[in-house]
Amino acid sequence: MEYALEEFIKKIKSTINRVEQGSVALFNFLDESEAYFLKEEVKKNKNIFLYEDGKIINSSRKRFILSSFEKKDLDFNIILYKIKYNPKFYEINHRNILGSLMSLGIKRECVGDIVLYNKDYYFTVTKEINPYIIDNYHHIGKTPIELEEVDYDVTYIRKLEEKNYFVSSFRLDVIISAGFNVSRRNAQDYISKGLVFLNYIPCLNSSKIINIDDIITVRHKGKIVLLEIKGLSKSGKHFIKIGRYV
Repeated sequence: MEYALEEFIKKIKSTINRVEQGSVALFNFLDESEAYFLKEEVKKNKNIFLYEDGKIINSSRKRFILSSFEKKDLDFNIILYKIKYNPKFYEINHRNILGSLMSLGIKRECVGDIVLYNKDYYFTVTKEINPYIIDNYHHIGKTPIELEEVDYDVTYIRKLEEKNYFVSSFRLDVIISAGFNVSRRNAQDYISKGLVFLNYIPCLNSSKIINIDDIITVRHKGKIVLLEIKGLSKSGKHFIKIGRYV
């Protein structure tokens, strides 16, 4: 994962160099951690303008435009789809929507957010792959679907599921173990493999102390936040509240 991050940062720097020469760059969808590193690199160059959009309100995955001059008419080349299917006979969810898209050989960076809004599922893709989506995306597993391109406002409503836990310490691996209901060894494996981000920055330190409002992201698992330290039990364990984004 460290290697992938280094390559990503190299790509950002190379793109900025081209933009400095007068070109305009449009990135595929970036997640929040990738967006963080892009913004940090752009901050080092005051001559670069950065614009972002995810099409969906409150989106977590966005496309970014870099330019050496101010732009007004921006086209991020994003298509927003509503998934139409028969809920009486079939059931779909975020996981199998994403899985069905990936099974078509589509790269994750070409797919934005997948959200449930007013009982319907929506997702965004880059306009560059739209013809392939139209020709090939007709089923989610065994569920037959139709796609409707829409241009009205869709909001990503982030729900926070709050639970209380007793933990032995505020170490990163301990909080991950509690918040994601996995063993501490599994939590340490996630960290050592570079799958864990603390406030959107990669963290390889299992013993890192977590503070209130720190956000922990584990790739393929989700995102949690330490909300409250409520007290100490008689046995010396910390009573805390963790929020998990669902």
